[in-house]
Amino acid sequence: MKKKDLFKNMPYMSPLTNRMEASKQKGFTENFEVVSATTLINHGTGKEYGAKDLTIVNHYRFEGMSDPGDNNILYEISASDGAMGILVTPYGSDCPAHVADFVANIPLIEKQHGGNAPDTRHAQTPVETSHAQTLVGK
Repeated sequence: MKKKDLFKNMPYMSPLTNRMEASKQKGFTENFEVVSATTLINHGTGKEYGAKDLTIVNHYRFEGMSDPGDNNILYEISASDGAMGILVTPYGSDCPAHVADFVANIPLIEKQHGGNAPDTRHAQTPVETSHAQTLVGK
């Protein structure tokens, strides 16, 4: 019996491409770009936003299997004026400094877990102590 290649005529779509399409279906239809450490632009409207105007609703990290340069993160972003879109950028050492600075200044970054925010009541902030203080206390 001859095997059929069911995927022979299907175009290849990376997981990032799949996630971009899924985000679009969820209503994140705008394309955002960080143009400076203080400004993100909506390519569809040309409107500019500061970090305080945005919420990261969800984010997804993608790792290249053979090329570390393929490491990306996709942010689903909601703006104070109701615009919803995505920002795709490299992460780690490949992330441009102005992008890392901008994202770090966004006041609310959520990560959805099955539609619900995670229960973080068990997490506690560690007490700040130096290694020397720990040794002296013993």
